[in-house]
Amino acid sequence: MNSPAEPQTPPIAAAVELFDTPSRPGQGISLRAQLPSLVVNAVAPVVAYQGLTNLGVDSFTALASSAVFPVLGTGWSFARTRRPDIIGVVSLTFILVGVATSLVSGDPRFVLVKDSLMTGVFGVLGLGSLVLVPRPLMFYFGRQFSSAGDPARAAAFESMWQYPQFRAVIRVMTIMWGVSYVTEALVRVGLSFFLPIPVFLIISPLLAFAVTIGLISWTITYARTKTRRRAAELRATSGA
Repeated sequence: MNSPAEPQTPPIAAAVELFDTPSRPGQGISLRAQLPSLVVNAVAPVVAYQGLTNLGVDSFTALASSAVFPVLGTGWSFARTRRPDIIGVVSLTFILVGVATSLVSGDPRFVLVKDSLMTGVFGVLGLGSLVLVPRPLMFYFGRQFSSAGDPARAAAFESMWQYPQFRAVIRVMTIMWGVSYVTEALVRVGLSFFLPIPVFLIISPLLAFAVTIGLISWTITYARTKTRRRAAELRATSGA
């Protein structure tokens, strides 16, 4: 009786190129390749919300109206690639959370910590994805950022899931983002009780920005380091 076939060792070059080389000029694992998605799904909703509230529109209506951008962005991505834009999905989730919280009491303390709820929700979703869905949340971010809209690179990323080392890397990334954002949210909530409001309004967004930039930098470095290390191990094995 034939035993189940073991997954083939991925080509060394393919594993490294997935993270280190662009699929087209100007593309690769960088924010530059995701600028259109970031503008439509992240920047446009914020600008729309601020513009509408400055015109006197209430928060509920302004938030609900800003959702049109991630809805269109996610729909366009799905029409092109048959995959939803993960940035659009997360942006839409944040807007829905914002719409829900805008209906809650206008207590000043709650208004201060409302932004912390967004990152906290993202962290909880990430940690929950480790056990509730087939693949962790960071797998979908990794696929989008490494493929940069290139279907061949997206398929290559998908195929890597069969390898235990790759799955371990994705899970570590998801744990790191989840724990970091939950911790950041809890810290910001705590600071809201101890810092004067003017000081908190300065510290809170700076903390969120610093954590996000730190996580992005760590993720790119960690992914490339692990990939190159695995490539070196495969070279050593094949040369033995």
